[in-house]
Amino acid sequence: MSRKVTQNKKAAKRNSYIWRSKLPFKSQQMPVIYTRTINPETRLAVWHATEDAEKLHEQLDLEPGDEKIYAAIRNQNRKLQWLGCRMALSHLRQTRRVEIRYDEHGKPFLASGAARISFSHTGLYAAAICSSTFNVGIDLEQIREKINRVAERFLTPYELKLASGEDRIRVLTLFWAAKEALYKINGKPDLDMQHDICVESFDYLCNTDGELNVLMKLNGRSQGVTVFYHQMEDHILAWAALTENY
Repeated sequence: MSRKVTQNKKAAKRNSYIWRSKLPFKSQQMPVIYTRTINPETRLAVWHATEDAEKLHEQLDLEPGDEKIYAAIRNQNRKLQWLGCRMALSHLRQTRRVEIRYDEHGKPFLASGAARISFSHTGLYAAAICSSTFNVGIDLEQIREKINRVAERFLTPYELKLASGEDRIRVLTLFWAAKEALYKINGKPDLDMQHDICVESFDYLCNTDGELNVLMKLNGRSQGVTVFYHQMEDHILAWAALTENY
């Protein structure tokens, strides 16, 4: 089989994951820039804020508790990020109203209990993942040089060696995003991102999509898990979906 045919088949397989649909409310700009179906019960979406906060606010039916939280946010970029996460989730749930609660550690969940959720945001982008069957976590990071200054705080010597090379900043960002996604699944502050979530290997960043093999230490035991990623120009999106017994 020729290399070109193989590449075309791989591209078709990647594209088969993309899922698009109309929002359940009017939106002229449709700023959902990336969606993915992981399985029939698990999907994610990335939202790009191209409207001002008040216009986004009008497109959501927030419950009184969330209205109070929104009213207390003074920074306009923070408002866009907060709303963007909910717009992405509304897109996935196909409803204007998403009632969100937070546990004692700040982890979000749906009040209905119908699905597990996770949010992430950076700049004018926001991401959400939603699953009725898996514990999920997501992280979206902009690729920036400053991550190099803190790398030794969240990576082991082995991981730092893995990240060496011309694409060091991009790989460091990938490792951080993968660890953040898993940290959000656990949702508890006693998890050490440097020593309890360790990247063992990863698909090098030659393709748009790939995965990392990660060793996660939790409750006195270690388990290998897979984190998936997608490159979006100068951003890295990472997510994981784990069973109850992870």
